[in-house]
Amino acid sequence: MSFKAILSVFPLKFYLIWDQEGNLLKLNLAWDFNLVSQVIFYDNEKAQKFCKAFWEALWSYWNFKTPFINVKHRLIGTELEKKVLLGLREIKIGKVKRYKDLAEEVGISKGYRWIGKILAKNPLPLVYPCHRVIGSKNLGGYSQGFLIKQFLLYRELEIIR
Repeated sequence: MSFKAILSVFPLKFYLIWDQEGNLLKLNLAWDFNLVSQVIFYDNEKAQKFCKAFWEALWSYWNFKTPFINVKHRLIGTELEKKVLLGLREIKIGKVKRYKDLAEEVGISKGYRWIGKILAKNPLPLVYPCHRVIGSKNLGGYSQGFLIKQFLLYRELEIIR
């Protein structure tokens, strides 16, 4: 059984799925220009409890107190996929890393396309901030949409100016 919720924090909407133990399993983002931050939907009382923990972690990230959304979660994948995603947490706010450099760090030099495929499947963006990984010649893709990647990078770069 899973629990779902939808939150809105301008300019994004967060779609969340948890397991019974309160581990975040899935996070998706979409544009939402509602100026009122709010919980839009939750499907039961447990989801409401999990939502509160996510909300607090989101605000900590949103206000630059933490470099990523730090919530209880369960990461599913191969050992290599987990290693790549965990490496994302080492990239500080306002910094970026190239796919190529990340591939070399995890021991698969010339594996930058493999890194891109792993990041495209990242079930927990902002928990594992894959928007901070860019291509050698351009920003690269983002599973949540290119404009959201641009927004997140610009927002984080503004804090260090």
